[in-house]
Amino acid sequence: MQKVVLVTGATRGIGRAIALEFGKAGFAVAVTGRTLAAGQGRHDGMGGGAVPGSIEETVTAIEAVGGTGFGARLDLLDRASIDAAIAATLERFGRIDVLVNNGIYQGPVIMQPIMEADLADGERAVTGNFTNQFHLSREVLKHMIAQGGGRMIFMTTWSSSIPPAGTSGLFYNAPKAAFNKIPEYINFEHGKDGIEAFLIEPRFTMTDTLRAVMGEQADAIGKGGEAHDPAETARTSVWLASHPDAARFTQAGMINATTFFTDNGIDPE
Repeated sequence: MQKVVLVTGATRGIGRAIALEFGKAGFAVAVTGRTLAAGQGRHDGMGGGAVPGSIEETVTAIEAVGGTGFGARLDLLDRASIDAAIAATLERFGRIDVLVNNGIYQGPVIMQPIMEADLADGERAVTGNFTNQFHLSREVLKHMIAQGGGRMIFMTTWSSSIPPAGTSGLFYNAPKAAFNKIPEYINFEHGKDGIEAFLIEPRFTMTDTLRAVMGEQADAIGKGGEAHDPAETARTSVWLASHPDAARFTQAGMINATTFFTDNGIDPE
């Protein structure tokens, strides 16, 4: 039986790389995001600039490597679209074995100092990056429990667990810090139901979105540190979602996805 993964924010960047890696690994991939077709993408948090990628392009890329792809619109500010994407995936494939909670709300407030933050946009950030992420996880969790198990991967950021460094604002890190608790409670309350949840973070990763919006200035975001490739996080995500030995990492806290294999002496092959 072919396993099914639902990936949020899979139109570009790390989410697209994750969706493609799952397709290569033989999963049926539900590709979700806001951008349906090529040329429609905009980055709300960086002046509304054009960004590459779309649902249809990610699905095409998965099919090009022999995988099974399916697209569904999902907007983290629109709970009805979340429910519809889950329903469409279940209608198409009959199950969801893996959820990758990768997508985020990227309004301007996530980069703003507290005295400049618009409260209404701050509320949207909390809704999109915590409340509706919880809703999505719980709705998928219901189906996983009924089918006898499943795995969930939650994409966070290291900055949500350290003192402020000036690279992102309160309304990015605070909702993410709350988001970090979701997999802990899923493991605590539903490990007995065959559910395994993992919290991962990619450190500074150079994506097509950063290049499109910031050009050469994108390199400065990492403050001189090594820029990782999205494929590194994608490989870790697939291993955690599929390897029989992965369950021992549910209690590992925040996993550095880019160095996961070397940190743990694992041969990914």
